[in-house]
Amino acid sequence: MKKINIDRLKSSLMELAQIGKDPRGGITRLAYSDEYYRGAQLVKDLMEDAGLKVEVDAVGNVLGRKDGCTDRIILVGSHTDTVENGGPFDGSLGVMGAIEAMKTLDEEGISLNHTVIVANWAEEEGNVIKGLIGSGSFVGEIDKDIPAIEEKLRSHGITPEDIKKARCDELENINCYLELHIEQGGVLDNTGTDIGVVSSIVGEDRYLVTIYGKENHAGTTPMVYRDDALIKAARLMLNLNSQCRKIDDTMVCTVGWIKAFPGEQNIIPGKVQMTVEMRSVNEESIKALADYMKAWCSGEFSEIQLTLSQNPVKMSSKCMNAVSEAADELGLSRKVMQSGAGHDAMMIANVIENTGMIFAPSVGGVSHCPEEWTEWKDIENSVNVLLNTILKLDKQL
Repeated sequence: MKKINIDRLKSSLMELAQIGKDPRGGITRLAYSDEYYRGAQLVKDLMEDAGLKVEVDAVGNVLGRKDGCTDRIILVGSHTDTVENGGPFDGSLGVMGAIEAMKTLDEEGISLNHTVIVANWAEEEGNVIKGLIGSGSFVGEIDKDIPAIEEKLRSHGITPEDIKKARCDELENINCYLELHIEQGGVLDNTGTDIGVVSSIVGEDRYLVTIYGKENHAGTTPMVYRDDALIKAARLMLNLNSQCRKIDDTMVCTVGWIKAFPGEQNIIPGKVQMTVEMRSVNEESIKALADYMKAWCSGEFSEIQLTLSQNPVKMSSKCMNAVSEAADELGLSRKVMQSGAGHDAMMIANVIENTGMIFAPSVGGVSHCPEEWTEWKDIENSVNVLLNTILKLDKQL
């Protein structure tokens, strides 16, 4: 079994982590910012050092290519943009780990049957324009969204024509896509498991819910005469929490933010707006909870607007088997599991049938914050699994 140089990988990850380091202790490297482009330049330099030919496409994806004996392609990647005040490994582990895997192959003089493309996808997080812009453009899945995001695109120097230019003209040659990522949850850490073999990525529906009551004086209106929109919203939140658990114990439902209007301490709220997000690998579970919410909110006292809908995505059994074999042969424990977070893999799987993901443990299940951490032994293990999965799929596909 081949193994990577963990000291070299540690150095590259920590160098990237210095780019965008902010006073709050985290990392802010938003897509298309100066910090993002500085990080992209480091990625380009490391790709070239690993023997890859590098190009940057029209939407900012950094693509490093190592030609193989055939024109069949193995695509590997993740992202280096971050959330505000994020951590050092979200996305970056997948990019730097893929580069390190290719550097190892280059050092050992190993030639593959497949051409390998390592991708640093632009704007995965969606904090600037829209999530999964880079990977979605690459596989031609963003065209339908252009009218809604065109103004934001142009503000960052990207045109609708650029989105179309970024579509890969070799899609039919891509045999598989692999993405290594930190889990961002606590399953692996809590169970002491080395590697997550991802079986699916959850689907997601997001709603903006508006609930109406009647504004009135907070001191002179007896409780019995009140029509408090915030109380109605609280009941809905509690009912959704309870119903979610009843429908599907793998589903989650979250109210991420809530605002009361007019928002004064001495006025009974006459209107409340809140987000409701539902995630599950089972489409029917999401539909059942959404139907429950719509029925509960029926009538003139509320409005519901669907703001995002993404279907669940299953990972390829061929990729899962190769990841499992690599982990077993390296003597690592593994667990088949779902991903509760979205990733570039969910976009790419719409077009590339053989898509797979590898998870590394997250200490304490913490991510999207300065405390995000993965132990170096787990980073080494996960990138070794990635490297050997590439080797296996090169032979098997």
